[in-house]
Amino acid sequence: MKRRYTFFFKISIAMTVGLVTLLILFVDNSGFLGNLLSGARLDGVQELQAQTQLEPGVPVTTQNTESSSELHFAVISDLHVRSTDENAQAKVENALSDLLDPQRSPLDLIVVNGDLGDGLPADYRVLNQLIQKVRSRSTQKTPLLFTMGNHEFYKAYHDPKTEAWNKETFPNGETDEQAVQRFLDFSGRDQVYTDRVMKGYHFIFLGSEKSAMSDPKIGDGVYLSEEQLTWLKQKLAENADPQKPIFVFLHQPLFTDKGDSPIHTQYVQQQEELAKILEAYPQVVLFSGHLHLKIGAPGTAVHDAFTLFGDSSVTRVRQATAEASEGLMVTVDGSKVTVQGRDFEYHQPIPQSDIALNYGT
Repeated sequence: MKRRYTFFFKISIAMTVGLVTLLILFVDNSGFLGNLLSGARLDGVQELQAQTQLEPGVPVTTQNTESSSELHFAVISDLHVRSTDENAQAKVENALSDLLDPQRSPLDLIVVNGDLGDGLPADYRVLNQLIQKVRSRSTQKTPLLFTMGNHEFYKAYHDPKTEAWNKETFPNGETDEQAVQRFLDFSGRDQVYTDRVMKGYHFIFLGSEKSAMSDPKIGDGVYLSEEQLTWLKQKLAENADPQKPIFVFLHQPLFTDKGDSPIHTQYVQQQEELAKILEAYPQVVLFSGHLHLKIGAPGTAVHDAFTLFGDSSVTRVRQATAEASEGLMVTVDGSKVTVQGRDFEYHQPIPQSDIALNYGT
């Protein structure tokens, strides 16, 4: 009897161990206990997997995957929305729909960096209708902020009676003051230059105050008054931190002889003055449009004493197909900035367009 009892006792022990092992394998899909028993160190991701028991292939996420200081914004320009151009209207609606897609994490800001239309009241009205149309389909409340481009002065090239293009009678009864005021009325501001602080990061928006109507030498360039330049100096100095980027927006690009750009055309009347101001702040990231250059083309990412990015065009991209539509997506986290091209035609990032900046090193 003693031997039979011992035999059944051993069988019972073996069955118990087997059942416990099966239970561990069944419950421990994440390998938490296996890693624990083997002495393997668990990192944060592994611990989270063990706690949440996620299905295989499901990415690990938490309620807040981003730090509170992380910032996401888009920069687009050269919309050229005219009341008579349905193709441009469709491209702009498509781009805004992509940026305000309710299926994506909301952006903190969308910057529209100049050349909204041709400066006609009808152009502003149509652009406003497009924005409201897209917003009505989206839950995103991302604000839009605008800069003034050279085309905001272009009503001067349109016949005041028919609104048809009429360069021969330029400026067609138009003045700089009228063009600026229409832009200010549309953007809800009292001057073409302004600034914002978002999540601790400084955004500075510049804009031309005059055009060829005042001085033929300005052409399609930008004129910055002494008042605007003085204001810029003051704003750049506010809480400036060498390890924290400052974002500056101006429709026309600034190229100096010190930069690595193959382009050296002067688009800013006060080029030397502006360059001197910006060069004092290597953490400045300047965004510009105007040239419509395809993302990644020479001259679209320029190393200078500061950094300059070209933001292509929503409706007319040079060196690309007629359907092309591009802009920039920017992520900021502390001293780190990542700039990535966005293809609005196909609603996807532009391959190999990422550029990372780190002002903490």
